[in-house]
Amino acid sequence: MKYIYIIFLIIGLLVGSACSNKLDLYPTTQQTEGTFYQNEQEIEQTVDEIYHQLGLVYNANGLPDLFGELYSDNTQILLRTGANNFGEQITDYFLQSDNGLIRSAWESCYGAIGICNNAIYQLENTSVKIEPSRIDQLKAQATFVRALLYFNMVRAWGAIPYIDTKITPEESYSYLRVEPDEIYQNLIQDLNFAKENLPESYTGNDIGRVTKYAASAVLAKVYLTQGNSSAAKTELEIIINSNRYSLDANNDGTVNEEDYLFLFKSDTKNSKSSILEVQYLSGVNASNANHQVNYTPFFFDFHLPDQDITFRGNGHNTPSEDLEIEFEENDPRKETSIYPGYENLSTGEFVDYPFTMKFFDPDYENEGQNFEIIRYADILLMYAEITQDAQYLNMVRERVGMPTFGAVGYPSGDFPTLPLAIEHERRIELCFEFHRFFDLVRTNRAVQVMESKGYSISESKLVFPIPLNEIDINPEITQNNGYN
Repeated sequence: MKYIYIIFLIIGLLVGSACSNKLDLYPTTQQTEGTFYQNEQEIEQTVDEIYHQLGLVYNANGLPDLFGELYSDNTQILLRTGANNFGEQITDYFLQSDNGLIRSAWESCYGAIGICNNAIYQLENTSVKIEPSRIDQLKAQATFVRALLYFNMVRAWGAIPYIDTKITPEESYSYLRVEPDEIYQNLIQDLNFAKENLPESYTGNDIGRVTKYAASAVLAKVYLTQGNSSAAKTELEIIINSNRYSLDANNDGTVNEEDYLFLFKSDTKNSKSSILEVQYLSGVNASNANHQVNYTPFFFDFHLPDQDITFRGNGHNTPSEDLEIEFEENDPRKETSIYPGYENLSTGEFVDYPFTMKFFDPDYENEGQNFEIIRYADILLMYAEITQDAQYLNMVRERVGMPTFGAVGYPSGDFPTLPLAIEHERRIELCFEFHRFFDLVRTNRAVQVMESKGYSISESKLVFPIPLNEIDINPEITQNNGYN
């Protein structure tokens, strides 16, 4: 894995000793590791970079997307850009260990983890006079992001190399795969540290940074994944009882379907329904999102609704017919989640090619819509799952005017039990938000659900292959069962 760590070193770490006191080893005309980190602002900039890295990982074709969405029954690929079948391998379950998308996702995650480790190292070893509480708060942000990245990775790959310190390329060869249980214990420790040292909220330009409630939300997911419902319940209650979050996303005092629609407006940022989201910016040379361009049709005549300019998407994550069928009649979430197609402006003919509008942004060349990693509906549905109390499921359904569980009009024939009703609701409410396959694996339903829909999948395919290139570089790294 030598090449991975090179990308997140600002400068080579191996520096010789000075030959005399007059010899300055660092260039004076450019920033280097030796001349940076000299004041509080530069230390804080190091932490700011972790948010940029989070945006890279949660963009289209990042690990949460590939495993949570493309690997699930929510999506298909009809026609897409590219001269390889990497996407089809994932969505149709014939994965190879040399898959380029999975390799890129692995590299992106470890690159981001390296940035986090460097930030933590600089904070722990700085000679700059910064208040200890400020140091802990900044360190908590980097620790939280690192934990979230590892949480996605351990679920997607199982045992993985776990690196929690700044290392040299040579040292990286000694980091081999660590079993998930050990990694989860590290994540729990890190997330508890983050929870203790992060604020409840921010003001001004700091809005959007991670909070103690984001740490509780990820902790709840970690505990649920481990089967520790009691600990997960405690973390979810911290969020619910804080009264800081609500299904009233637009904050107009009324909870209705307008709040759901508000979540996916291109200019909605950090609403009352958002616990954790990636901050993207529109405009040239900004940290743009790329979900919309990746998830729209790969047709020359494609155009977005109410637009007369055509552009080609990349054809990933096309809504599956199965997902479309699972939406209940008159569910107002469907048109946002699955837009039916578009009109060919030259011929006037309707093109039946569904795509999601959850990432709609009129500025399609420089998309700036934030991405919500965890929102309040997710919290309520997890709480319903733990407590087996339908009222929390019904809160999500009532918000969009749908019949409550067990009431007249609810599709009890299709979802007769509360666990199946929650599974259904999570799929409908959170589709294209990178939750689906993570959910199915966590509830031990993945093989049963996917096989029932004609997919060829086995227990060994519930994790991705370790990228072949990693094993080529370091043969001590082993491959997951079922892959060559």
